[in-house]
Amino acid sequence: MTTATTNEVLATATATGKTKLHGWEFFRSIGSPKYVCAPMVDGSELPFRMLTRKYGVTLAYTPMLHSKNFMEDPKYRKEFFTTCTEDKPVFAQFCANNPEILLAAAKHVEAYVDAVDINFGCPQHIAKRGHYGSFLLEEPDLVCSLVNILHENLSVPVTAKIRLLPSLEKTIELALKIQAAGASILTVHGRTKEQKKQFSGLANWDAIRAIREKLSIPVIANGNIRCFADVEECLRYTGCCAVMSAEGLLANPALFDGTNIAPDPLDITLEYFEFCKKYPVNDGLAKGHFFWQVNPTGILAENVDIREKLHHAQNMAEMLDLLNQLKERRRLGIKVLGEKALKEEEEKEK
Repeated sequence: MTTATTNEVLATATATGKTKLHGWEFFRSIGSPKYVCAPMVDGSELPFRMLTRKYGVTLAYTPMLHSKNFMEDPKYRKEFFTTCTEDKPVFAQFCANNPEILLAAAKHVEAYVDAVDINFGCPQHIAKRGHYGSFLLEEPDLVCSLVNILHENLSVPVTAKIRLLPSLEKTIELALKIQAAGASILTVHGRTKEQKKQFSGLANWDAIRAIREKLSIPVIANGNIRCFADVEECLRYTGCCAVMSAEGLLANPALFDGTNIAPDPLDITLEYFEFCKKYPVNDGLAKGHFFWQVNPTGILAENVDIREKLHHAQNMAEMLDLLNQLKERRRLGIKVLGEKALKEEEEKEK
């Protein structure tokens, strides 16, 4: 395996005649982006990426793409990979466990993205069954072969996203190997693969900082980002060049706007629908964003009939109608509570 020196400018020419940049040179060439939209299955599709860019995101990732499906199925490629000229810079993320299949898949997107990222962070059971994501972290030879084949054969840089191993020393050792294999940027989610769902706990910024101090390529911090104050503190504490958010952005697409004030959830959902008109997506994805952006505010709990109708909505027009109904009810102060919530309200009034 051929290794790379960080911050070098590779002599390999791309299809457009440009030189392939690496490490910090590459990072600076895309504007040194500080605010990053994470790769999210059913979450970071084009209209959502464009919405977050409107509110401060300076680098966005596609949803995770399955390399074998992407290599083999044109319909899968058409449905799950979309971009536009304004969607820059953008990294396409793949999960994989076979270097040749990964390379074949990545070749389909290299002309349309700024880099190709490899997912070594997914902790879900489906990743365990599929032998990808964070379940490869204890197979450093395979991890490095996946990174290196893209580094050696793509016209754009390769990046990687990892979680922590139980041992910080082992994590640093792996990060250094990923860097040596040719990664231009490393994103570190400060949790282990066991820290998920109700067991997620706080991300370990100390570990992220320790990894960043050992590497000579840019490191992006991921974890514990719920508001812009968290962004600023994470950058300060870890010393990383950028911060990535996933769930925080789903709940508040304007998280990176610098205000620490969440926008009106109904208004920003309406903005998301406007982007969906321009960049059409599966209606199920749009419905997911409706729930993510509105449900945490309690508005749907106060309008259970609309919540039920939203579950059964078949298209964007129906969802838009329900959104406008919520806006009108809020203006008029109308609530339609479920039986449980109604009893709670009655108890409060006693």
